[in-house]
Amino acid sequence: MAAPILLTGVTGGLGAKILDYMLHIHNYPADNIIATSRSEDNRSRFESQGLQFRVADYARPETLHAAFEGVGDLLFMSSSERDTPTRITEHFNVVEAAKAAGVKMVWYVSLALGGFGNRSKVGFMQAHYETEQMLKHSGLNFISLRAGSYADAFPLFLNWYPSSTAVLMPNTYPSVDEGKAAWTSRDELGEGMATLLVKGLSSFRSIKPQTESNIILLSGPTAVSPSALLEAINRGLGTNVQMKYLDPEPWIDLQAANDEGGKGAAWFQARLVWLQGLADGDAEAVDPALETLLGRRPEDGPTTVEKLVRAGPYYWHQNHMAPRK
Repeated sequence: MAAPILLTGVTGGLGAKILDYMLHIHNYPADNIIATSRSEDNRSRFESQGLQFRVADYARPETLHAAFEGVGDLLFMSSSERDTPTRITEHFNVVEAAKAAGVKMVWYVSLALGGFGNRSKVGFMQAHYETEQMLKHSGLNFISLRAGSYADAFPLFLNWYPSSTAVLMPNTYPSVDEGKAAWTSRDELGEGMATLLVKGLSSFRSIKPQTESNIILLSGPTAVSPSALLEAINRGLGTNVQMKYLDPEPWIDLQAANDEGGKGAAWFQARLVWLQGLADGDAEAVDPALETLLGRRPEDGPTTVEKLVRAGPYYWHQNHMAPRK
């Protein structure tokens, strides 16, 4: 049997989707998959499915060295740490442990802001760019899987709640709504990445990694504006929520003062940078790789959003942070 595939991030949304597709669609042998978590408490959850389990905490290099021993392919989900220097340190720990263990292939899950380039000014993208550089200089075989902006995260992108009577956006130049994104279904990203892990890149000759960072961009089929997502919400719920604009500082102040989810000014300041990037075209790149992996046209963003809001009121929970202090 081939060396096992180790999956990080399987307690998160995308990682769980990847694991599910590997097991139940591709029927990949459970005993040749190593699921990981920072916590030993998750052992029974995965071993009960016939999976191997190892503790892997990006902040504790000793756990990574033990976890990666004998691994063939490593699915490297980026850290959930919000502080960029800390995230970079954690990613350095992963790369060094993968080198020491002789991992044969690293699949790094990044984001598609900036397309195939590295010019996005969004803070969390800087850690992704730095990690790609680490991998490039590590001597490891690697692919950077840049995932399109999750259509599923529409409540965060729009700061929308079921109670919303308007969606507020900051005035930017160009306008936020002139910016378009190739919004992508998280479920389809999971399916595509699982297919790539199970079948290998050599099974898809039309997919060619780009640049020295070996980027494969997994996106939805079309790039559309934020207002197209809002229109999808309105169709799905029969509402008539409109998009309204404020200058940046009043926008930050009003959003932070009134946000149902308890997000503060710092969160909206960071979101302003993201929205400016959207306006500048950060998220507009479209690539056929995901369609190739799925064997069908992926859903576009509005289709995913309308389907989600029709299915139930679950998704706005993403907007809730710790209570304001």
